[in-house]
Amino acid sequence: MHVFLTGGRGIGKSQIIQNVVSLLGRTPYGFLTRFRSDGECASSLHMISPSNEEPLTEENRIAFRRGKGMVLLPERFDLLSAHLLQEASLQHEGIILMDECGHLEAKMHRFHQQIMHILDGEIPVLGALRLNQPWHACIKNHPRVKVFYVNTENREVLPEIIAKVMLQKDIFNI
Repeated sequence: MHVFLTGGRGIGKSQIIQNVVSLLGRTPYGFLTRFRSDGECASSLHMISPSNEEPLTEENRIAFRRGKGMVLLPERFDLLSAHLLQEASLQHEGIILMDECGHLEAKMHRFHQQIMHILDGEIPVLGALRLNQPWHACIKNHPRVKVFYVNTENREVLPEIIAKVMLQKDIFNI
């Protein structure tokens, strides 16, 4: 069983993921995406490892702000995501985080294939999906994926519910 969260921007998906990881007591692998702000708004998006949250640097920058939108750096995205997901797929005692799969990756087909390969595997995945992204259908429809919608009414109780679901399914006894 793999679990993904979806919901509005800023609703608390990443915080829920961190709380679930704490409750499960498993080492996180995979990737986190984090914005770096220079001034009033986010000016760059970075992909980092959750097992050692490194600083947001040019080396892990995968997108930058242009006007009102973000521009993906596809070569760097491919390199970083491939490295982090390949490393995560070797860590059978951990949990793979995918926080967040958004709209910028819509045409990153190699990335989609890596995700599907991991979802077919035995290492549990905990991730976040940005709302209303057509490319997420392959994740949401995977037979081993359960999706939780996060809102203000359930975000406080979801970490315990998700941890229980993941433990109940014996996904850690592989």
